[in-house]
Formats: sequence, C-alpha cells, structure tokens
Amino acid sequence: MSALTWAFLIESWPVLLAPALAVVLALALIGPARRYGCLDHPGGRKRHDAPTPLVGGLAIFLTILLVSAAFGALPGGSASLTVAMTLAVLFGLADDLRQFGHRAKFFGQLVAALIVVSGTTVHVLYFGDLLGIGAIELGKWAYLVTVISLIGLMNAVNMIDGLDGLAGSLVAVPLCLFAAVALMAGEWRLGLEILAVLGAVAGFLALNLRLPGRARARVFMGEAGGVLLGLLLGWYAIKLAGDGVGPIRPITAVWIVALPLLDMGSVMALRIARGKSPFHADRWHLHHVLHDAGCPVGRVVAIMVGLSLLLGLTGLAAERVAVPEFVMFYAFLGLWALYFLVLARPEPIRRLAARLAGPRHD
Repeated sequence: MSALTWAFLIESWPVLLAPALAVVLALALIGPARRYGCLDHPGGRKRHDAPTPLVGGLAIFLTILLVSAAFGALPGGSASLTVAMTLAVLFGLADDLRQFGHRAKFFGQLVAALIVVSGTTVHVLYFGDLLGIGAIELGKWAYLVTVISLIGLMNAVNMIDGLDGLAGSLVAVPLCLFAAVALMAGEWRLGLEILAVLGAVAGFLALNLRLPGRARARVFMGEAGGVLLGLLLGWYAIKLAGDGVGPIRPITAVWIVALPLLDMGSVMALRIARGKSPFHADRWHLHHVLHDAGCPVGRVVAIMVGLSLLLGLTGLAAERVAVPEFVMFYAFLGLWALYFLVLARPEPIRRLAARLAGPRHD
C-alpha cells in the first residue's frame, strides 16, 4: 500500500466504529423509550404488530456527534449545521412523543433550514442549463431555493419511511454515491464525513431491517431520524453540486436522490388531484402498492433500493458522458410523470407484483 493509502486508513478509523456505536446507542435507548412512551403503536394504516421504540434517529444523531468529535471537528465542520441538526432532532423527538400536526412539523423543518442558510455558505447558487437556453444563476433567490431544497428532502425521507428497513436503505444509497463522488474528486475529508453518516445508518439498519431469524424491526428511526437524514442529504448534495464548480452538476445530484423525491412529489400531487390534503396519510406510496399486492417487506425494500441505485447510477453515467443538463432535466420530468401514472393507476403493477411475489410470509 502507498503511504497515501495508509494515511487515509489511519485517519478514517472513527468511521469504522460508527456502525457498532449506532447499534450500542440504539439498544441503550430502547429502555428509556419504553419508559417515556416514545413508541410507534400499531393500528390504522400501520401494519407492524407491536409497539416499537422510535430511537433510531437519536442513535444516528449521537453517533454522528461522537464520530465527528473523534475527528476533532463538528458535523460538516459547521456550528450552524450542528445546531440545525440538533433542533431538527429535538423537534422530531417531540413529534414522536406528542404527534404534532403538519404545520408544527413544517415550522421545525423551516427553523433548521433557515439556520443552515443564514449560518453557512452552503447554498444552491446554480441550476445549470436546465432549459437549454443557458446556465441559470439564482442570485438573490439562492436563500429561498436552498430552504425549499432542504425542507423538501426532509419531507421526502420522512414520507418514504413506511416499511422496515426502507427509509434507512434509501438514504444509504445516495450516501454511498455521494461518498464515492467526494473521494474520487479528492475531497477526502468530505468523503469521510459522508461515510461516517453512512456507518451510523448501517448500524441503525442492523436493528431495523428484517433479517433471518428476526421477523420485525427492533427500532424505528421516527420523525427525528427522517428530518435529520433528509437535512444531511440536502447538505451533502448542495456541497457537491450547488455552486456550479463542484464535482457533479446539480441535476446529477437530483438523480442521485431521485426516488424519495419522485415518491413524495407523485403522492402529494395524487392527493391534491383526489381532493385530499397533500399531507393526508394514506397507503398510496409505491412501496405500499407493492406490499399490499403481496410482495414481502424484504423484497419490496430490495426492489426500491435497486430502483434508487439504478437512478443514481444513471445520473452519474449521464454526468460521465456529458449528457446535456436540459436532457437530464426533461428526462427526470418524464420519469416523474411515469411514476405519477403508476401510482394513479396501480392495477398493472399490483398484478405484476402479485405474480412475482410468491408465498406471503408477512
């Protein structure tokens, strides 16, 4: 091994501890969660059969703090991001305990996003040539677009958290791709930060995925985990693509986080089209359609992860061969329209899923 490789391995040792640390913290938090009622109870559209501790998000947050401290730095190297993460987790925990309405949730997300925008230079400054008429510079609109982007991803991750192992797995995919982009661009410190978050998510998934010998998740990530991971996905996407001089173009970052965005946008549009509130809880998400058609949870998660990875790799491949940004943008809009049609008329995919599902075990 080269001296550079050894230096990287030595510097990255805290990352290797993140999965085990997240597991230990989550297990330690199960008792307090049961004591104070921080549980997700079955009933209604929820299909789990026992109260489950909502401690995954807090365990991930504490793991990120401890690993960052081992590096001698704050998360993201930013006090403002650290404060925003803390407030997002606290608002999420309060919601897990008290079940806030969507306005209170939005307020918490807005505060976190405003702290990031006002206290850092991590802003969406540039869209690229999305329309085929020249590069779009945001100028004075950068603050607003950044806030909307962060809130959008916080909601997207929350809304796709509908099956054991799903949200964590669909966050792990873009984290893997963002880490690869950062490391290949020579941004080692950023790559290690992302790998630390990925390690924390992996530790959570060890207790959240349905594994051989364990038919149910031991912990859920809860609102706290959804808003935290959505905020961090937004932060890293903007760091890598938001200013027009990063290692990837903005539209490529959109393809990397495409699946949660497509699902959120399609479900909210479908609710509005059917006269419902865009925040109305239902089982119209793609993962619900597949599961209700007979696909076991593990197979649904595998399908969604495969689709997310395919979309992300498609974006990176298009970046690699310099596909014009406006082509990638219009292709994404076409994909969104297709996704919406699949959810609006789910009978064909239900029949296909039922045919492929095999015996149902959950």
